[in-house]
Amino acid sequence: MNDAQWGLLVVKRFLVVPILALLILASMPLHVQSEGNTPPAQLSCNADRVNWTMGLVYCDGGATEGYTLFSPLPGNTTYLIDHNGRFVHEWTSPGEHRPGLSAYLLEDGSLLRTANIVQTSVGNFSGGGTAGKVERISWNGTLEWSWTYDSTEFISHHDIEPMPNGNVLMIAWEDKTEEEATQAGRNPALASDSPNGENNVWPDHIIEVQPVGTNDATIIWRWHAWDHLVQDYDPTKDNYGVVEDHPELLNINYVSSTGNQAGRADWMHCNGIDYNALLDQIAISCRGMDEIYILDHSTTTEEAAGHTGGNAGKGGDFLYRWGNPQVYKKGLSSNQQLFGQHDVQWIPQGHPNEGQLMVFNNGNGRSVEYSSVDIINPTIINGTYELQANGTYGPNQPAWTWDLATEMYASAISGAHALSNGHVIVTYGTSGTLYEVDGNGNVVWTYINPVGNSGPFNQSESIPQGNRAGTTANQVFKATHYQANYAGLAQQDLTPGDYLEVWTDQCPEQEAWQWDQDGDGCIDDTDGDGVLDPNDVCSEGDDFLDQDNDGIADPCDEFVDSDSDGIADVEDRCPGHDDNVDLDGDGIVDGCDELIDSDDDGVGDDEDRCEGYDDTEDSDSDGVPNGCDTSPFPAQEEVEEEDMQDVDEQNNGSLPSTNDSKEDQAPTEGNAETWTASELSRWFLVVLGLWGFVYVALRYRSQQNTGQQESSLILESVEDEKT
Repeated sequence: MNDAQWGLLVVKRFLVVPILALLILASMPLHVQSEGNTPPAQLSCNADRVNWTMGLVYCDGGATEGYTLFSPLPGNTTYLIDHNGRFVHEWTSPGEHRPGLSAYLLEDGSLLRTANIVQTSVGNFSGGGTAGKVERISWNGTLEWSWTYDSTEFISHHDIEPMPNGNVLMIAWEDKTEEEATQAGRNPALASDSPNGENNVWPDHIIEVQPVGTNDATIIWRWHAWDHLVQDYDPTKDNYGVVEDHPELLNINYVSSTGNQAGRADWMHCNGIDYNALLDQIAISCRGMDEIYILDHSTTTEEAAGHTGGNAGKGGDFLYRWGNPQVYKKGLSSNQQLFGQHDVQWIPQGHPNEGQLMVFNNGNGRSVEYSSVDIINPTIINGTYELQANGTYGPNQPAWTWDLATEMYASAISGAHALSNGHVIVTYGTSGTLYEVDGNGNVVWTYINPVGNSGPFNQSESIPQGNRAGTTANQVFKATHYQANYAGLAQQDLTPGDYLEVWTDQCPEQEAWQWDQDGDGCIDDTDGDGVLDPNDVCSEGDDFLDQDNDGIADPCDEFVDSDSDGIADVEDRCPGHDDNVDLDGDGIVDGCDELIDSDDDGVGDDEDRCEGYDDTEDSDSDGVPNGCDTSPFPAQEEVEEEDMQDVDEQNNGSLPSTNDSKEDQAPTEGNAETWTASELSRWFLVVLGLWGFVYVALRYRSQQNTGQQESSLILESVEDEKT
């Protein structure tokens, strides 16, 4: 026998082991075992507080960890909270100024905020969002720098934008007389008086300031809307032209049909500014026009006043505009997309819509009043914002939009801040409510500002109404989110404190922050089994319910088998008994069978006088059933029975007796139908194992015979050589 043959023989012999394993498996009951208990996961944020009127009212595991900065408009303090709604830090204005209106956390941990000095300002400006001053406050509360931009001719308002070089962009009004407005081509019939009755017009302008010392600054760049006007009212005045032919210019005679500033002194009402360092461009939102604009910041101040120069070669003209083509006479009211919007921002890297523009669309003037957050994707070809064939800037519709229908309608203020993970922080400003929304539009975090003019409110009490209709006394201009790894938070003490609002902690001895869904201060027992959630082995139900004693609580047990018969309780035909036991084959499990009659004689097994035979057959009437009677027939019949025995054996020896026990007969069709899947599986494995065993045995024997024949041939050959 060569080496290959011996190797084959060894492999075949070792096949016996897995075959025996199959036979063993076949004898074992088959069922699918549950994976085990499922303790509750500790969510990063966990709140669903239907009885709360403020603070963290809702969050789930989808909420983004990090910190949120906001400034309640009624007060003079800016707060930083964590995603669990807990106080982390605060900055109070050293001048005790209310915000006017925005605030930002800088990379060194200081706060840059606007300050409302309307009570002490020297000009006649009194529009909404008045500021006049900017403050920079260190992490420890020290005033590092402040600067006032306020005179009879100008004043800053609404928003500022910190730049990477340390400078600050600011929006401001400037005063233009009625005579100047007329010379620029403004229709004198327009009501240009300011809210306090003074005349004149206040177009917007932008300045870039470089802080100097602790209370001074240098203006190093300017842009004025007044330098980029067009009008078709009076050909004898400045800026005359065809409005629809100049989408790069602002129509001085356009008047929005909504808002209390329409056609008045605060005719543009720009309320938001952002800077894109990669493009060196500025985006501004102007509510009075229902439009957003993009400007070229690469220009000099002189170029910004004209129509040439800068990276785009257009000077200070608009590079892009979107929201209301009616302003430049290129559309109808049905083409209007923005309605009194706020807070335009470029979307940061990492977000699915990075590089696009996001804006809070307030919805003033919509047929149904509701607010939305819209993402706009401008068409840019070779660095140029392209006009569509109809002379308007695209797109025709937002790339993404989110709203809560009429449940969220802010007639003023508000904002939206895109996060790098695809989520958005939405500020519903007039109600002081902040939402975090995921990319699918699901709200994963809701926080209601609990601070008003006199400090924190009491939890569960209603927040008072504001001074304007549709507002509450906890308004917020906009909120900004910062990741935990933001440079401005490095090396800072971020230990969370308590909630900002006044509330009652019913379990002050417990650290229940992430286990307190209902907000009572106590660690929850969500499933009510007496085991607190952190210690719960089965979050889906009672830890102590284990009917089959397998160590897995039944609510978390995928296979509960109380009677250990291999069949789950939900499918059990006879609870408490083995479903596989049916001795009489009547399809009724013996444990639930009122009559177990294995020999089918109508007599229950427990009363059977002759097991396996018909108790009713007693030919000699001696009280002993024939099947158990040594002499079952009368004397004469016994002789005849003996004479016929040989004939019966010859003719009918192969036929089963009608008195043979059922165990010796083949199962009926009805019995076969009662076999379970586990029984069929076991029998299949048994047959497979036996077949394999027989196959290996036959192959082994064949191999031995072949070896013997080879040995005989070798011996014969040796004998021949000897002879």
